[in-house]
This record gives sequence, C-alpha cells and structure tokens, in this order.
Amino acid sequence: MKLWRLVVVICFLATACGGGGDTPTPDPIVESSIYEACLPEVGESTLEVVTWNIENFPMHANTADAVKEIIADTDVDVIALQEITSKSEFNALVDGLDGWSGHVEDYAGSQWVGYMYKTSEITVLTQPENLFAVSSNDDYNFAFTSARRPLYMKFQHNNGLTVSIINIHMKCCSGSEDRRRSGAVLLKDYIDTNLPNENVILLGDFNDEIVDQADNVYQNFIDDNANYKFTTMPIAQGASSGWSYPSWPSQIDQILITNELFTKATETLVLTLDNCQTTFGSQVSDHRPVMIRLNNN
Repeated sequence: MKLWRLVVVICFLATACGGGGDTPTPDPIVESSIYEACLPEVGESTLEVVTWNIENFPMHANTADAVKEIIADTDVDVIALQEITSKSEFNALVDGLDGWSGHVEDYAGSQWVGYMYKTSEITVLTQPENLFAVSSNDDYNFAFTSARRPLYMKFQHNNGLTVSIINIHMKCCSGSEDRRRSGAVLLKDYIDTNLPNENVILLGDFNDEIVDQADNVYQNFIDDNANYKFTTMPIAQGASSGWSYPSWPSQIDQILITNELFTKATETLVLTLDNCQTTFGSQVSDHRPVMIRLNNN
C-alpha cells in the first residue's frame, strides 16, 4: 500500500550525508499521508476498482492537487469517474501521475464520465466507448447530454483477470425515476445480450437507493439474483455514517457484478476520506469513493 511520500533531503555539508569520514548517511525523512487512516490496503495480486463522483471536477483551486494526492496514496488499479467538467484539467491530472493513463469522453455536455488506470497492472483490451446512440430515446434515459452515456471498457489485470466495465451516471433527483428505470432495463438487456458469459462490473453514480422497497428502479437486477449482485447492498443496508453520499445522506454510488465474479469479489467498501481531511467535502467532492477488491483464485 502506497502510504508514504519521500521528502528530499538536500545535503549542504558533504560529511552530513556520508560524503566524508565515517559519518553514516542518514535515512530519508518520511512524511505520512493525510489520508493514512482512511486508506485501504491494496496489493499487486488483487484488482482494486473504484467508482467516484468527483463533483464537477475541479470544484476548487485545490481540487486537482488533492485528487492527485488521493490517487497516488490509495494506489488502486482502475477508477471510474463521474462529473468531470474540465477535460484539460483531467488530462493534466493524468499526465501528472507517474504510471497512470486515462480517458474522458469528447461529446457535448458539461459533466463527462471517464476512466483512469494504472499502466503497470492494467492492459486495456477494448478502448473506452459509449453505449447506445447519441440523441436517441436511449440516450435520454441517462441524462440530457451525450457526455453521460454509459462508458464501456474491457481490460486485463496482471493477475490474469479480464473484466468488462461499464461506468454510468444516471439522471438525478425526484421525478426522474422512470428514466432511471428505463436506463436499468437497457443496461441489463445490453449485458444479457452482448456480455452473457463475461466478467462484468457495472458501477457509478446510480442516483437512487437500491434498498427502496416501495419503488426500486433497479429491481430488475435485484430480482435476477442468480446472475447479478450489488456488492454495495450491505453498505446500503448499514449505518448512514458509512454511506458514499454523506451530505444527503444516502448510498447512491453502486457497484454491481455478474455471477462470473461472485466468487472473485472479496470486499467492497466506502473510502471515508472526509474523516481524515476536513476540507474534503468543500474542496474535493461531496461523494466518497467506493472500492471493490477482486482476486483471480
């Protein structure tokens, strides 16, 4: 787990750094991460995937630097992002992180979805591409702009696990339940038809609860429990202090997997980074990241 950042020590005297005599070279000064107590453990043998609504990135002058630090410190493998509002800032973020690559959509709109991934552990097999047609009824079910259409990518982790991933940002708020429900039908039909035997992760900002008993717009996935599972369901059923959208509060950032991954998904957790950095909610995002860990045993 990457929890430490080395601070360069400049040697003004040669003898102080072992340049003369028998004076030993001092150890480098080590600075702990602000987020140390809120970070998950990660490893090279497991695949860690995160979904994160990054709230109109960048929402503050300090946002880009804070996000860069968070990504470097968490050291996960793939991040599905929602609400990117500056493509240039996103590209600068990717370029500023050693060993990372990324993709943001290039359609009209104001809130794009995108991916970032660690190139030392991830090989992209199918480049990111939008699902469903632009300016169609299908497109309307997800948002007002094409920038928020579901974004598909296929990749392989170094442990051999191959995953088809779909990043979504569903239409928000009361009054849009029918659009989210129709979008859920489209997504399930797409996976059932085009990815019937693949390892699939559907994740993102679902903008609705999955524990809603009266009118659950994602009931079609829940009813097909032989083939689909919300790994975020225990979180949604748990205490509100652990939910991904604390300002509401609610658990609307979800991770859904197909049955091919049931035995490979070992853990899903919300990264409560705001518990470690008080300015997280005002300078980074109103959503917490949500992570799933998978192995290939």
